[in-house]
Amino acid sequence: MLDLVLLQPPDAVSSNPKMYFPLSLCYLAAVVEKAGYTVEVLDFRDSVKELPEARFYGFSATTPQINMAKAIASKVSGKTIVGGAHPSLLPQDCVGSFDYVVRGEGEEVIVGILKGKIKEGVINAPRIYNLDSVPFPAWHKIAEPFSDTLFSGERYGKGQVAGTLIGSRGCPYLCSFCANLFRNPVIYRSVDNIVNELKYLISHYGLFYFRFEDDNFTLHPEFYELCHRLSSLGIHFKCHTKSSLLTEERAEWLKWAGCEECGLGVESADNEVLRLNKKKETIAQHGGAVKILKKTGIRVKVYLMAGLPGETDNSVKVTKEFMRMFKPDKWTLSTFTPYPGSEIFNEPEKFNMTIINSDWSNWWNFIPNKGFNHILEGQTPEEMWNRYKEFYNFLKEETWRA
Repeated sequence: MLDLVLLQPPDAVSSNPKMYFPLSLCYLAAVVEKAGYTVEVLDFRDSVKELPEARFYGFSATTPQINMAKAIASKVSGKTIVGGAHPSLLPQDCVGSFDYVVRGEGEEVIVGILKGKIKEGVINAPRIYNLDSVPFPAWHKIAEPFSDTLFSGERYGKGQVAGTLIGSRGCPYLCSFCANLFRNPVIYRSVDNIVNELKYLISHYGLFYFRFEDDNFTLHPEFYELCHRLSSLGIHFKCHTKSSLLTEERAEWLKWAGCEECGLGVESADNEVLRLNKKKETIAQHGGAVKILKKTGIRVKVYLMAGLPGETDNSVKVTKEFMRMFKPDKWTLSTFTPYPGSEIFNEPEKFNMTIINSDWSNWWNFIPNKGFNHILEGQTPEEMWNRYKEFYNFLKEETWRA
């Protein structure tokens, strides 16, 4: 019998649920294996498979995955553990469905649970202040750990096989729609540690294409040294940053290091929507960042969000104008979801909106033909959804590139 089985719940809505495997379970598996316990990772992203017998079953679940995780947990005979975004931010919703509910980073508590040294119930895991102490993800536990659609991205076809890694945990910003459990302090891996993981992935898997999952790659306190070291590896990578953090100098260093694509969280080209949702950025900064990246020769991907508090027909109009003016290379339009833990979820009335759907299984950022889980004051669900569909079609047709 195994000591631990870790399960990645199904993704019910993505057109390509296996585009990349989340890092969390791979990190946990590495810690458990290093401690001498037997562990397997089950990839249920596209379908539920047969479960082997184990003493413990661990789940990592976002909000829309939590119902499925509960359903699977109810059928196993071993003790159950849940961690990830939803249980970290809304633990009481998980009590009774799982024996252990872990809030925060699980690497420093998982072995204690297996040893029987931690009591059942809600566990407030401590922050890990030395990320270099965490072993590299156990990629060998996944049958399909890397993907030929990750680097090209959703809707953009296939490309080179690529993997993910992350050089930091946390984000210092306070966007009202964000449910990030880790804000300040942001904890960074050392440059040596990041580079050594890349060298391992190159030598063991032949990977040269990567996506950095950091919220703001350019915030690393040793950004220039990191770029210098990456430049010698011959890798190609994608990353994300805030428009307000990007300068021509930093973009040039990114390009030299091997960066081929940079994502920007634009969300909306309506400054009032940005202000209300505490983006702490302006549309002028977003436009400036797009221009800098294009000038540097780095592909620009903008992340847009429909249905944010404050959105009106005019918000979409000015965002269309932004796309016509700056013509980013790629785009993604998500449907705003007021995730547990975000300021909007905690105080919806403050943002002139009402949550109208409490079924977690519908709380995806991409909900084709299902509508929003909230309603903005003075608007109807039909008006909001029709505006989203019209804007999505505008983006998809890409006549704005002319």
